Amino acid sequence: MGKRFCPRIKGLHSQWIYRINRDRDYGPLTPLVGRGDRTINLQWIEDSWDRIGHFFASLEAGHSTASVALKRIVSYGPKNEFYRGAIEAAKVFKTEFILDLLQDPTLRRRQRRGLLKGEQLNSLARNVFYGKRGRADWRDLHRQMCSASCLTVVLACIIYWQIKEMERVLGEHDPGGAGIDVSMLEHVSPIGWDNVILYGQYHLNQKLVRGQPSIEELMEARESSAAQRSRP
Repeated sequence: MGKRFCPRIKGLHSQWIYRINRDRDYGPLTPLVGRGDRTINLQWIEDSWDRIGHFFASLEAGHSTASVALKRIVSYGPKNEFYRGAIEAAKVFKTEFILDLLQDPTLRRRQRRGLLKGEQLNSLARNVFYGKRGRADWRDLHRQMCSASCLTVVLACIIYWQIKEMERVLGEHDPGGAGIDVSMLEHVSPIGWDNVILYGQYHLNQKLVRGQPSIEELMEARESSAAQRSRP
């Protein structure tokens, strides 16, 4: 499907790797895969191969989310044929990835770069949502969705503004000339907020927002709606 298994694995030194052939000599890796429970059962994978393909195709097509699909697999239990086949197939992907990660410095750098961007974005979200550090404690789903949507909009605005500022600086200076090293641009991320004042008072001019009601109109509509609900 054009996707690669490339997660962040905590405590890589304590992770298990697995073998396919019990009788094969794996050289320096033999002490790591020598135990009986480190052998992958290919028969379980073959028996569930069609269902495994259908499972991943559903994820690719968007018919199911990863969280729902994983919950469904876990609910089956180890005695289920599909559960066992999926677990054994996962051991293959995990072993291949760990071995590639250990011997490929380029892969490690690319993985670390992606993880740092994700952690930086999460850190920005926590700082923007400073009141409860990113925790939405409301029971009302509508309020939770509104809070999450507002946070996404603010994050997008900050990143967009940073990109525009980077574009402005490049436009005012000759790329490659004095003061700008073009080779360093690939290491610059717009997910930064050291130059952004997150806290303070913001005065919004509703007249500049086309097609949107003013605050007074929203308050009047809210009071009118509350009055109608209070009528017997």
